[in-house]
Amino acid sequence: MFDGSGNSQNKHLGQPWIPKRSMGLGRALQKAGFGTRAVTDGIVISGRVQVDGLVQVDPKSMVGPGSEIFLDNKRLKEVLPVFMALNKPLRVVCVPSDGVNCQLAMEFFPSDIPGLRPVGRMDSRSTGLLLVSNNKDWNNLLTDAKNLEHEYRVQVEGELSAMEVTVIEAGINLPKLGSFKPVSVQIVESMKGRTVLNIVLTDGKVRQLRKMFTTLRHKIFYLRRIRIGDIRLGYLAPGDVRDLSSREIQSIRDLT
Repeated sequence: MFDGSGNSQNKHLGQPWIPKRSMGLGRALQKAGFGTRAVTDGIVISGRVQVDGLVQVDPKSMVGPGSEIFLDNKRLKEVLPVFMALNKPLRVVCVPSDGVNCQLAMEFFPSDIPGLRPVGRMDSRSTGLLLVSNNKDWNNLLTDAKNLEHEYRVQVEGELSAMEVTVIEAGINLPKLGSFKPVSVQIVESMKGRTVLNIVLTDGKVRQLRKMFTTLRHKIFYLRRIRIGDIRLGYLAPGDVRDLSSREIQSIRDLT
């Protein structure tokens, strides 16, 4: 997350950014890639932006193609697109409303890259692969994709019978949540009183997944997302982030 410290001029910035048409100053910073409108308005209000040599503190003050805009005494530059993967730990949420007394996922993002946002949401009890980017178009591709596979590693209480696996594979109708049918179900390991499965879903129906196991009377010990499309969690440690490869970035565009 861009931490507001003034460390905005770094390797993640590209060419000087100039508005192509008249717009408010807060909107201009948003278009340049410095975060949501609330974040960029805050940058302006804090007095860190100069326009034509004068400090501007009104996010609605107008700028245009002829304006010289400086942020932290350096010419405003566009933020380069960044694509990352985070291994989201337990009791971490993507937005504050998803859990009280929980850390925010953005606290694990590099602080020197403006505009980073989690793609989609994960509840506090789920862990694993969370994609992160400051590229709005790429984020929208992910959130709008209806058939993108999400693979989860799930450990549940008790041993699943062959009949229960058949029921899960065939699909189940859940009260108030509708029908639920995974793409695939694979038992990875059966141990003393527990079963580990890989379950592939589309549309990220984690609520339905949890409800299904509750209906089948199997308590979930952990639920970890290990793959989105062709992007895998791998051995990334909880709380760590890594850059996505160009192949992984393009795979989302290809799949969607």
